[in-house]
Order: sequence, then structure tokens, then C-alpha cells
Amino acid sequence: MATLEKLTRLSEPSIQGAQAVRKIFGEAEELLRQSKEDHRRICETHPRLAFLIADSQTQLKAKEQQASDLRQEMAAIVALLQNREVVEKEFCSPHVPDSEVGKVQKHTLHDHIDQDAVDMLDARVDECLTQLRAISTVSSEKCALALRKIDAIAIPAAEDISVTWEGVEAIGRLVGESQDAVDEIAQDLESMDHHCDQLRDTIRDLELEGGVLSLDDYNVLLHDTNEISGIVADLDEVLTAVRRRADEINVRYLQYSAFFDESKRRFAAVAQIAEISKEYVQDVADRQTQYGSLVSAVDVVLEDMWGLATWYRQFHSAYDGLITEVHRRRQAQRELLGIVEDVRARLDALHTEELRLRAAFVDREGPFLPSDLCPFIQDPPPRFTVEEAGDAAQFASVQSHETRYSKIASTMGADSHS
Repeated sequence: MATLEKLTRLSEPSIQGAQAVRKIFGEAEELLRQSKEDHRRICETHPRLAFLIADSQTQLKAKEQQASDLRQEMAAIVALLQNREVVEKEFCSPHVPDSEVGKVQKHTLHDHIDQDAVDMLDARVDECLTQLRAISTVSSEKCALALRKIDAIAIPAAEDISVTWEGVEAIGRLVGESQDAVDEIAQDLESMDHHCDQLRDTIRDLELEGGVLSLDDYNVLLHDTNEISGIVADLDEVLTAVRRRADEINVRYLQYSAFFDESKRRFAAVAQIAEISKEYVQDVADRQTQYGSLVSAVDVVLEDMWGLATWYRQFHSAYDGLITEVHRRRQAQRELLGIVEDVRARLDALHTEELRLRAAFVDREGPFLPSDLCPFIQDPPPRFTVEEAGDAAQFASVQSHETRYSKIASTMGADSHS
């Protein structure tokens, strides 16, 4: 009974702690849901407010910087391929000899890439960026014109707030932090529920089956129970941080919403302003669709260019591997040719010896043997040959190229980092 009383005293604070954590978890979940909803509404509101700020210019500059970085990377890779000469006779050159001078144009790795594809993608990026600049310029001019017309009318200016996509992303990060906090609370709640279940199961087993709880098991349960107050206090702090972030997100949403609503009221206050705004917003909406399509097109082309740049750089590295592989095949073929020549010489010697032995037998015993007794005894010995198959002809110049190829293979490591 003493053990049951002790466990019962432990179960009460454990259950209370689990209830407190469950309440914290419920409130944190609701705050997270509200924060996500505010974030969603901000993301929806931002494009409608974009015409009042220079956010599109920031996006355009980012795309221009990406294109510039990629062009530098591609130019460096192309120069690397242009400076890497292919000198081995086994490698196929796309150039034909000049009939007048009898020489072949310098053969480089650049001859084997599609430069037209690079130029075409580069031109496409230029085309899209040019159109984006044109749209941005026209939109800015029309925005300035619309604002000048509106400023000419005596309407109080709305409260100015910072409306940028970076601000929206910052709110998204706050939502992510709240999500992590809720996940942490949920994990602690699960652990506390598990502790309560252990206490209930232990008490039930002792009540039904009797027995004595070991001191070690009791100390474990006592330690876990004593930890509950600290856990609840820590989770209260976590919940406070969730509340703070939720309040900050909600205030920001209210600012965005109020700013947008105030703008609509101002435009609706005067028929002239409403008409100006209507025409401008419609024009911006059409241009925004075209602007978004062009931004997507730039992303696709830049991705294709990055793919080419990566492939070309790997091609340059693979050429080093090709040199090593051809060198290895030459060595292997040289060894095989040595074995073949040795076998051929031995076969010729054996065949000559067999001819001599057969002729000696026929000369010595033939006159005394009937011709119909063993007709094939007069036959010459068969001749065996070793034939080549496969790519042996591709490395016919093994001896003439061996020394030079060994030199290239030994220095290719330095070339690959040049």
C-alpha cells in the first residue's frame, strides 16, 4: 500500500502537468494556424500593392545578376575548352585538311560542343531581359504619371509602411519558427502522456497483481515527475515566444490590410482618382502577367545554360580520363600483340617440325604399307593461325605514339587545373 500511495502522489502532478502542456499545445496550434492564415493573406495582398513600390526592379536586378554570373562562368568554360588542344591521331577531328596548304585546323575540345546552342540561349536571355526592362520602364513611367495625376487632387496621403517581398519572407520565417516551437511542444506533450500512462499502468498492475515496485523504478518515475514543473515552465516560455510572433504577424497583416483598404478608399473617394486607378491597375495586371511569364522564361533558359556549363566542365574533366583510357588500351594491346606473336612463332615451329616428322615416317615406312590401309597417313599436318578481332586496328600506331602519350598522361593532372 505504501508503494501505491507514493505512485498515486506522483500521478497527480504528472496528470496536471500533462493537462497544462496540452493546453499550451492547443493554444500554440491555434496561434500557428492564425499566423499561417495571416501570412497567406499577406502573400495575396502583396502583388496588388506591388505597383506602389519598386519591388519589380529588385527582382529584375536579381535576374540580371544571375545572368551575368552565368555568362562569366560559361565564358571561362568555353575558353578552357578552346585552349585544350586534342593532339592524338586516334581522336576524330571535325576539320577537313586544307587542300591548298595540306594542313588541318587546330583541333580543340571546343570543336565538339554546340556553340550555337550557347549563343542561342544567351540571345534568349538577352531578349527576355530586354523585354523585362521595357515593361519595368513603362510601368514605372505610367506609375509616376498616375501618381502625379492623383497628387494633383487634394487627398490626404495614406500612412506609409514598408511593403516589400523581403518583409513577406521574414514573416514566413516567423511562421516557420512557430511551427518548430509547436512541434517541440507536441513532442514534450507526447513524452508527458507516455509518463502518465506508465504511472497508471504501474498503479493498476500493483493493485491487481500485488507485488513491490523496485526502488530504481520508483526513482525513475519520481525523477520524471519532478521534471514536469521545469518542462511546463520552459514550454510556457516557448508559448510566450509563439504569442509574440503571432502578435507580430497579425499586426503586420493588419497594417497590410489597412494600407490596402485605405488605398482603395482613397481611390474610390474621387471619381477621377478611381478612373485613373482603374486604368492603371488594369494595365499593370496585364503587364504583370507578361512580366511573370518572362521571368519564368528567364529561369528556364538560365537553368538550361547552367546545365550546359556543368556538362562542358565535366566534358573537360572526362577528356583527361579519355587520355588515360587510351593510354591503358595501348599498353594492353602491346602486351596482347607480344603474346600473339609468341604464339604464332611457336605454332610455325611446331608445324615445321610436324612436317619433318611426317615426311620422315613416309620415307621410312611408306613403301611397305598398302595405300588403302590408312589413306590419310599421307596428309600434311593442319596449320593453325591466330586472328585479330575488335578494335586492334584502332591502335595500329602503338609504337609511334607510345612515348608521346606517356608524356601527356603524366602531365594531364596539371592541365586539368589550368
